[in-house]
Amino acid sequence: MNEKVLPSNGPEIGAQRERLTGPGGPGASSSTSSAPGRHTPSPFWLDRLLEAGLVLSMALYYCAGNTHLGSGPFFHLPPLSTLPFLLIFMILCWYRPAIAVALLPLSLPFYLLQKTVVSHYSFSAAEISLWSCVAVVLIQALVRRQRWPYWLSWSELRARLGPLLWPILLFLGASAFSVVIAYSRTVALRAFREEVLDPLVYLLLALACLRTRQDLVRLLLALFATGFLIALLGIGQYFDMLAHGASLSDLPRINTVYGSANSVGLLFDYTLPLGLALILMPRMANGGFLASWRCRLLALALCLPLIFVLYLTRSGGAWAACVGAVIFLIACAIADRQLLLICGLGLVLLIGLGLLCFHSNISSYLLERHANAQGIGTLTKRIYLWESALHMIKDSPIVGYGLDNWLCHYSLNNVCHTTNLYHYWITTDPQTHRPTGLRSEPDLSHPHNIFLQIWVSIGIVGLLAFLAVLILFFWLLFRILAHLYRQAEADPWLVWGTLSIGGAMVAALIQGMVDSSVLEQDLAFCFWILILALLLIRVLAKTPWRSQSASVRVM
Repeated sequence: MNEKVLPSNGPEIGAQRERLTGPGGPGASSSTSSAPGRHTPSPFWLDRLLEAGLVLSMALYYCAGNTHLGSGPFFHLPPLSTLPFLLIFMILCWYRPAIAVALLPLSLPFYLLQKTVVSHYSFSAAEISLWSCVAVVLIQALVRRQRWPYWLSWSELRARLGPLLWPILLFLGASAFSVVIAYSRTVALRAFREEVLDPLVYLLLALACLRTRQDLVRLLLALFATGFLIALLGIGQYFDMLAHGASLSDLPRINTVYGSANSVGLLFDYTLPLGLALILMPRMANGGFLASWRCRLLALALCLPLIFVLYLTRSGGAWAACVGAVIFLIACAIADRQLLLICGLGLVLLIGLGLLCFHSNISSYLLERHANAQGIGTLTKRIYLWESALHMIKDSPIVGYGLDNWLCHYSLNNVCHTTNLYHYWITTDPQTHRPTGLRSEPDLSHPHNIFLQIWVSIGIVGLLAFLAVLILFFWLLFRILAHLYRQAEADPWLVWGTLSIGGAMVAALIQGMVDSSVLEQDLAFCFWILILALLLIRVLAKTPWRSQSASVRVM
């Protein structure tokens, strides 16, 4: 007897969509009908006012009493006197938690400029925003109980996470265990909280609160606005340098609120592809505003500041990452597989010819880029860093050395001063006995490769879990794209969202080959936001985890 079994997420999708579109649900309009004859603001403007209030109240709370941001009286206020701003934020969050949760990416870049909350305890804007939202949501759930519209049962949560659940739990478990075996447990615990626990808490919170296409678009636009904000700060820094007499020929690299220009490029890996996807997405019959040239010109105008600042960072890894994202977006926009294959082969042939004809010039450029006084470039230094990381992995491949404990074992430095440990620092080449250029940089905080960094930090189990998350991400990404492209009238916003987060992940992984693109607080949030957005798109696009043929079994 043949029995048809529904896809594993079939009931979940139907139940969620009914809940969202029903009155009082999280996807319902933010304004209700009022008495006859009374003029009420439109839901659009109510949402914009609420967004502005949330951003302004958190910005005022974070800036007030934050000595890292200025020296005036406003920046030296006692922490308790700034609490009214936080209270306003939480009241607005109570009114629309979904908006507050979706706007959290705007707080990500400022994690180095932490605010003292109480006594000597300081936290970043992202942490303050996250746990304020968590507190409001928990209080709402306790007060409203069964009437709370954001409940997710365990079966619904499992259906939303699908096969990603177990790799995420393994990654979390390996990260938590790394705190136990770390030499500096205090440092490892802080890194665990900032780079693993907080982003995963945000993932769960957003899965509960973000249910509609409007929520998804708001989340992605907030992520892009984060990069746009840093671009504006970078342009301001550029003109400030020119005003102070810096010449264009020896202009320092733009770093804005970060300590490194490469960090700006890493943030742009996650944000710039969102705008590029609007420019490069395929034309659709029902595309509406997204298919118009006005939208593409607007997206280009918004991307230009990011591209300009990206150029000023002089980060070769970020440049290569954005080129890779553009190639990915163009490839996904080509519907004809035969044409895609021809273009791909042509690109490979073109790259091969370029390497064959100009390999000497290319290798010299890469090896001598950002060279120090001894003529040793950053790529050469990275090769020795990778060698140091491999030596560390060889000695502890299973559990690693603990989150953010690289410096304790890498070199003798002032950040983690360890005279009783063996250091894997390579200061002279063992073959040529020439200096590697690393002696002058004993405080390099990671091996400049995301896979080596994860392996060194949390061991082989954490690395395998991370690889599983990436494999499932791209498997689901292409599954959603295929599902959307098969539809006669696919939602253009979902197509844009899928393309943009795919391009962002490609860019992050490309620069992650030569830098740290995940295990930093802002980048960890960005990474899991891409996972979150893809999971939201899967539900909105009604894409099952398994195909219909896989859900039929013979009894």
